[in-house]
Amino acid sequence: MSNFKGFDVLDFFILLIRNKKFLIITFVSSMIFSYLTIYFLVEEKFDSIGVIIPAESNDMSGISTLMKSFSNLPISIPGLSSAESTTDIYTTIIYSRSFIKKIIFKFNLKRDYKEDDFDKLIKAVRNNISAGEDDNNAYEITVRANSRQKSADMVNYIIDELNKSLIQLNTAAARENRMFLEKRYFDIKQKLEKSEEVLVKFQKTSGIIFAEQQAKSTLEAYTKLEAEVASKEIEFSILQKLFGEKSPQAQQAKMLYEEYKNKINSLKRGKDSSELLLSIDNLPEKAMNYLKYFSDIEINKTLMQFIIPLLEQAKFEEQKSIPIIQIIDKGEPPVKKSYPQRALFSLFISLALIIFIIIFIILKERIKNSQNEKIKYIVNNLWLFR
Repeated sequence: MSNFKGFDVLDFFILLIRNKKFLIITFVSSMIFSYLTIYFLVEEKFDSIGVIIPAESNDMSGISTLMKSFSNLPISIPGLSSAESTTDIYTTIIYSRSFIKKIIFKFNLKRDYKEDDFDKLIKAVRNNISAGEDDNNAYEITVRANSRQKSADMVNYIIDELNKSLIQLNTAAARENRMFLEKRYFDIKQKLEKSEEVLVKFQKTSGIIFAEQQAKSTLEAYTKLEAEVASKEIEFSILQKLFGEKSPQAQQAKMLYEEYKNKINSLKRGKDSSELLLSIDNLPEKAMNYLKYFSDIEINKTLMQFIIPLLEQAKFEEQKSIPIIQIIDKGEPPVKKSYPQRALFSLFISLALIIFIIIFIILKERIKNSQNEKIKYIVNNLWLFR
């Protein structure tokens, strides 16, 4: 290679063969040294895994149970009959700052991580927790810790605390629901009692016990529509409270509410398509008064039938504290470490070192045999200082 005319593949193999002893010794030495360095200086980590699923009812909170009960009521709330719980809230709770702080204080992780900055400590702990759905739609929680037992204990602690947090959310939502429904219940009950008193008083003073048949048909249609409007108004209020005014469920309930209001206005103006129904404005004065008092009673009765099951369900949800999740696999101390992979890391380090040495040898050989005057000048003067 003294008469240098370029560098080809054969030259590359010649260099490798020429330096094979050095490369082999360097590779083996690097493997041993890096392995021992990792063994003594890099702390071992262990992964423990727990698997959970929602409880048998698949209800993640009292809200979902309450919403499913609507399908059996006189009025159904749109968009909720097929409401299904998800495990998204599991992830939200586990990765929340308050939840991570509980774990840190419980297991004294500040000592393990040797981190004084609490924000950085929370981030580091969060990075060693993996939570999410697996391929089988179960929820898997993996925790990495510096000991086998601690990783298992942390997984089981997370599962227990997650269940407690879900129960607290469940009862809190049910309590708020119960208070809201209870207030509506007493308002409707009061209106019903007052409507009954007014109707009895009117019947005594007017002598009207039943309206005429045609007026009665109008009365029944009007009463039914009024009850529907009132029910839809309650539905809209509940959905607005639970999901927000801009949510699809609330918007759909609002559309139905406005649709029934338009039907009532049509009946009042006599624009209903049925010839059997009179315009409300065309009914005799006493019949109209009878209609008003009677419809108030029927409307409030319908609302009572609607709201009582909801109120009872909310009371039940507020009191129950059954587990929200089922444990499929509890965290167990792992047999093998998960980090670091000493042999693999040592191999990567050694290969990187060998590649660097080979590149250095090739460059050295090319510079040594180069006829380029500029390269010669750089080589001859690189370490000279005048």
